[in-house]
Amino acid sequence: MSFKDILGHKKEIDVLRSAAKSGRVAHSFLFSGPPGIGKRLVAIEFAKALNCADGEDGDSCGVCHSCATIAGETHQNLTPVWPTIKEKEVLIKDPSGLIRIEQVRDVLNVLRYRVEEGRKVVIVDSAEKFMPAAANAFLKTLEEPPAGSVIILVSSRAADLLPTIISRCQRVNFRPLPEETVSAFLSERAKIPAEEARAIVRINGGNIANSIRYIDEGLNGTRKEMLSRLSSIKPDCPEDALKFAEELAKRDDLEDVLEFMKSWYRDRLLKLEGAENLIVNVDINGYIEQGSHPRRLLDNYSYVEEARRSIMPPRYGNKQLTMESLLLRLTA
Repeated sequence: MSFKDILGHKKEIDVLRSAAKSGRVAHSFLFSGPPGIGKRLVAIEFAKALNCADGEDGDSCGVCHSCATIAGETHQNLTPVWPTIKEKEVLIKDPSGLIRIEQVRDVLNVLRYRVEEGRKVVIVDSAEKFMPAAANAFLKTLEEPPAGSVIILVSSRAADLLPTIISRCQRVNFRPLPEETVSAFLSERAKIPAEEARAIVRINGGNIANSIRYIDEGLNGTRKEMLSRLSSIKPDCPEDALKFAEELAKRDDLEDVLEFMKSWYRDRLLKLEGAENLIVNVDINGYIEQGSHPRRLLDNYSYVEEARRSIMPPRYGNKQLTMESLLLRLTA
């Protein structure tokens, strides 16, 4: 893989290719933008371009040993930094963790040694998760960067970074990919209808990484099944509501199911208000035909969100009772 194989982000990639081609590369970059749109993928490809001897026009060849080892994150010139959690004094990579002073010290040790060829590249993922001491230590590196090194901070919440860190980086702002681009990619990749792919993109807010996960984990089938079940329960059948509630309480993906329910009530309200262009579940619009009063739809949306919060940390409410109460309210 190389820059030319990346979906979208042409403007941002052109800036990086121009820098790699000319050799006038900033010592530090901040790749900012929404999560899951390919910022880190571009950072990896930039590292390839800076270290590939066989590439041309600011792009890598994508197949040489250098490119392969950077893709596998084993190249001696690449240092990835991830949020971690600490268990028994051992740092374990975890997206819910933090970037710690120990990790920054390791980076400093790596950057001390002169590069033999190419450039040393440090990619800091979720850079907004620096602990205060780690951020201050890293700031010193940005102020006096070692020769032959490039530091790339990747963040979906750049505003949470220290202003002094932001000011020392060349910022590259990544925008969400167009819905048509992502849905076409998903449709081709997963061999699914265009309308279904468009619904998946909308459900995941244009986040391509989440959209792929959504398909790979079978959540699309779950969404259709759950909304069909919900729409089939009649107001005069509390037994059906309680049976469905019992099934929901046993599901490992209950939070996802509740989000599907919220999107269904939202779509029905949009339908009533004439804003059909904003509907998310475009591939199952038939369920949305069911009429209801706007106030009722807003209340139902609120009931689902209330239930979701009840069963999630820090409340940890009883799932069975919460689902029973929710389904009886929704189908009353």
